[in-house]
Amino acid sequence: MKTKILVYGVLGYTGNLFLEHALDKDLPIVLGAREIELKDKAAELGMEYRIFEINAAQNISSHLSDIKAVINLANISYSVNRHLIDACIQTNTHYVDLAAEYPDMINIYNLDHAALSCGVMLMPGAGFNLVTTDIAGMIASKLLPGSKKLSLGFATFGSASRGTIKSVLRLATETGYSRLAGYLIESKPASEEHVFIAEGKEYTLINNPIMGDVVTSFLSTNIQDIKAYSYYPWILVQFMKGRMNWLRKFLMNHGRWFFPTGPSKAELLKQHTYSWAQVENNENQKLTVTIKGPQAYIFTVKVIGRIIHQIAQANISPGFTPPSFYGRNLIEGIDGVQISVVKE
Repeated sequence: MKTKILVYGVLGYTGNLFLEHALDKDLPIVLGAREIELKDKAAELGMEYRIFEINAAQNISSHLSDIKAVINLANISYSVNRHLIDACIQTNTHYVDLAAEYPDMINIYNLDHAALSCGVMLMPGAGFNLVTTDIAGMIASKLLPGSKKLSLGFATFGSASRGTIKSVLRLATETGYSRLAGYLIESKPASEEHVFIAEGKEYTLINNPIMGDVVTSFLSTNIQDIKAYSYYPWILVQFMKGRMNWLRKFLMNHGRWFFPTGPSKAELLKQHTYSWAQVENNENQKLTVTIKGPQAYIFTVKVIGRIIHQIAQANISPGFTPPSFYGRNLIEGIDGVQISVVKE
């Protein structure tokens, strides 16, 4: 019987935060990475480890023979992760990662049948920027039955990791999707605005159709009209509108010289996040759920820690599974988390 849980990518920025803030040594966790330096980190923590690349499924499978689930904190892109996901399906190993963008989400969703047939759970979007909107949308839809329209979004404050910045820059001008009458409709980024209010302050968000909410929140709420929004700095909004493309490409190629590895310890402690979900029914009644939480990376690793506990207790759902499967308990009780509801 497979009982161990492999956390892969623990030497990256998010992985290191997981080791510092969310690692539970009482669980059968195995550390994983491609770098040989993992050996020293595992020895320091007194933990089992696996060192391997994820560029070919046949080379990965041998490392998963006793692994119940893989938690991938390393790469977000499906083009990189596909061999690891294939190996998980081949070896009946559950899979969780942080992918939140539509292209990666839909690629993993297309593996739903294969995962179901062998009892494997596939849960992308296990990071802050999709977990919170997915759960907020689920809560809102239950509190206003008959909701026909869902708008959701998030706001983060402070700096981001190089990996996050590179991913956002890469996808900034990509055409994404909203959902209308249940169908996916192409949508240009930053072509619409939506105002959300939190603690008496207004935040103007722009539509961010590259997000995977049109997949996960559709499954979580069955609402037919869905749009995703994000709060971004002015310069990024300009990139999303197709302006200053030369600067965007320059930063993509040379950003490592300008951007920090990630937020400092002081920033991690003082920054916070907001996530919103607003539902509306045919009577024009509206209900908004707001989730205030800790800094985005801290929020992410705390959620990952809780998902690992759920998997260790065999609380899984085979096939493509949104994070809201675990309900509001996945985030309630995390330091700094406050959930509020306003009905109009």
